[in-house]
Amino acid sequence: MNILAFNTASTSGSVAISRGSSVLFASYLDVRITHSQRLLPRIDSGLKQCALTMDDIDLICVANGPGSFTGVRIGLATAKGFCLGKEIPLLAVNNLELLAWNVSGSARAVLPLIDARMGEIYGALFSADGQELLASCNSKPSAFFDKIDVPVLAVGSGALLYESLLQDAGIDYLLARPHQHLQMATTLISMALSRENVPRYNFEAISSLEPCYLRKSQAEIMREQNLKKRGTHE
Repeated sequence: MNILAFNTASTSGSVAISRGSSVLFASYLDVRITHSQRLLPRIDSGLKQCALTMDDIDLICVANGPGSFTGVRIGLATAKGFCLGKEIPLLAVNNLELLAWNVSGSARAVLPLIDARMGEIYGALFSADGQELLASCNSKPSAFFDKIDVPVLAVGSGALLYESLLQDAGIDYLLARPHQHLQMATTLISMALSRENVPRYNFEAISSLEPCYLRKSQAEIMREQNLKKRGTHE
């Protein structure tokens, strides 16, 4: 099975291609150009280096958020375009689950945290064997940390940014290693290969799939605020 995976849910971007259980191509970029500029050239370059075309791809994996609104939208739109155009199955993965997978095998519960900007985080909590203890959510760090009452391994950009608040909350925590905080497309491939059943192509499911934003965009928030102000003055 040939898998194409990509993650554009953060400012960095990652693309990977595998054949069977072997990763043939992996690219990670954290440069100041948009995903719309770099994603397709990276995919094209990877396919050429692997001597493959989209007709050879059996499964596409994409990180479906939470994360950058624009990045998530670009990644999902690209995945849908490929899948619907070539009738390729699609596996969409929650980015918090991806981060937890980076440290699978931990003896502690896993606390994946993503910097959501504006003083907030996207967070979840998983047991050491991967069971969801706290569902994915958008929250102020302190409010979310108040719910943590077990020793954890913290991973992700939110863990790095808000480590001092983890300490203030009295949480028994360890930080993941530096490379484990990255949201890599190779992890998406590992997650896909671990599944007992490979997703089948499903036009309706792919067409209707929505990004996992977990909160409203800043534009939506501003629009609602403006509407409330207008209503107040009418």
